Amino acid sequence: MPLRIFVGTRHALSYERQKNCKNRKTIVVVAVTCVRKGITVELNEILNEIQKPARYTGGEINSVRKKFTNARTSVVLSYPDTYEVGMSYLGLRILYHLLNDAEDILCERVFMPYEDMRQRLRASGQKLFSLESRTPLDKFDIIGFSLSYELTYTNVLDILSSGGIEPLSNERGENSPLVIAGGALCYNPEPMTKFIDIFIVGDAEEALLKFVSKYKKLKKKKLSRKQLIRSLSEVEGVYAPSLYEAEFAGNKFLRLTPFDKNVPKEIKKNYVRSLEEAYYPVKQIVPFIRTVQDRIAVEIMRGCPNKCRFCIAMNVTRPVRLRKPETIRRLLRQTYKNTGYESFSLLSLSSMNYPDLAKLISAIKEDFDGEGIGVSIPSVRIDKSFYEIPGMISTLRKTGLTFALEAAEPQTRRSLGKDISFEVFRESASEAFRHGWRRLKLYFMVGFPGEENDTAEKIAGIAKEISDLRRTVSNAPAEIRLSINPFIPKAQTSFQWLGMAKEERLRETKEKFRFYAKKKIKFEFHDLKQSMLEGALSRGDRKTSEVIYSAWKNGAVMDGALDSFDFKIWEDAFRENGCDLYESAYKTYAVSDNLPWSHIKTGIDDEYLKAEFNASGFGIV
Repeated sequence: MPLRIFVGTRHALSYERQKNCKNRKTIVVVAVTCVRKGITVELNEILNEIQKPARYTGGEINSVRKKFTNARTSVVLSYPDTYEVGMSYLGLRILYHLLNDAEDILCERVFMPYEDMRQRLRASGQKLFSLESRTPLDKFDIIGFSLSYELTYTNVLDILSSGGIEPLSNERGENSPLVIAGGALCYNPEPMTKFIDIFIVGDAEEALLKFVSKYKKLKKKKLSRKQLIRSLSEVEGVYAPSLYEAEFAGNKFLRLTPFDKNVPKEIKKNYVRSLEEAYYPVKQIVPFIRTVQDRIAVEIMRGCPNKCRFCIAMNVTRPVRLRKPETIRRLLRQTYKNTGYESFSLLSLSSMNYPDLAKLISAIKEDFDGEGIGVSIPSVRIDKSFYEIPGMISTLRKTGLTFALEAAEPQTRRSLGKDISFEVFRESASEAFRHGWRRLKLYFMVGFPGEENDTAEKIAGIAKEISDLRRTVSNAPAEIRLSINPFIPKAQTSFQWLGMAKEERLRETKEKFRFYAKKKIKFEFHDLKQSMLEGALSRGDRKTSEVIYSAWKNGAVMDGALDSFDFKIWEDAFRENGCDLYESAYKTYAVSDNLPWSHIKTGIDDEYLKAEFNASGFGIV
């Protein structure tokens, strides 16, 4: 009879997860401890009245519980989204275990509560707490956020406020936790400068330990909060916005100037020199509930050798660093033993460019023969090297296969720096179908400068052609799912001077897709209002902080979810602060302008970005 473990009244650990895990007895002990210890009667009642209480109980297998002591620096990490999303983020998993491996650091987690939990906490007067010890957030030394999506900005403010921490950094008391942030969005930190005390720019595996170590030493000196932040700004890759003054002429950004001549004018990113030696936790947390990415993820390559002009991830993660196949195999074996996951994801920005990919997949197939393991490669770059891959994994359990074609027109793809041969793409799809794939997902963007009116028709034509290719090996076409996203220029890329396409034009394109939807071809078009907001926030400046604060005060929260997203709140917030949301999204910069994020250095020369912008053919603004 299958073992059932209940946490709260509405959650049971699935039989499949129990069956897969190699440490079932440990799960029982952790789950029982979770229910019996550390939960007040009032909180226990709350957990009995909400959906999926395991989002808030902690106690998962491989989670770490340490005692709070004066000798330990206490850190709570947050991916500012729901538990299911946050626990899918590999970066948070790495940093959580990295910090807890240090004896003098205590690290716990907190995520954005769902509305039912938020209401219950407010009604009971309880502060938002960490998962491991249920400690209110304002009792920690440091709270660290991972910022990777602009529409989670208001979640950061809500988490801080719910945890008893003043969202505005200049209103925090001397004993308030230090609020820090890292992640991809820290390459334009300006929209969040009113809320974050310190940004750590770049790879955090080495930088965060050094930062916390220095924090601990400085804390013993009984410095004021201002002195503490000033001293921590000396750590490489650290940006403390309170030490800089932003100058404007009306709404036009002019320059950013340090108040102190000893504060660096430019912030250079941290980066791990060797991925082979980089920290990776093989004893990872196994959630009690299914998460968005419910699998083992191992980074096989950091950085990308390609030159896609729109891609911020490619620019900020350079240089390219590899893990050896034998190292990856070892990490997979050890993590599989400690977690029981049956799906593996080989992560990188362009896994097809990993030089030993075929060799690696073949070895994984051998290592896990008979275990029913599924291997996924996220967003495959179309390349001739793909041809040999499907055969390598044809006997393994099929997982999703995604191709990022980006644009329908060859000339547009060349402008994007993604000059892909359509014939190679066709052959890649055919090869996948020959080895048993029945469905593919294709990524496209729309709204490029100079784009023709027949974009929807051309993308639909590509989808139908690829779907029909499967008829060469089967009597049925393939299922094609198209993910269509508006083109959003990002800071630190070759298109950072461009604005978004007008909403009216994007809406016309979106409406045309309805005529091409078929049984085997499905379209997912990202919400235009959310895209407009993302575009307005992504290249924002310090004045954008005022907008974010106003929106949050007026109820904006969980903006990444359509059922809670209220565009009017954001329109009003921009207007209240003397801005227009649409104009902010459409805004263009001249290549001679000082940009709000130009003090953050990725290692790529500004002149190179300008040259790439010119070479794109999208024109000089």
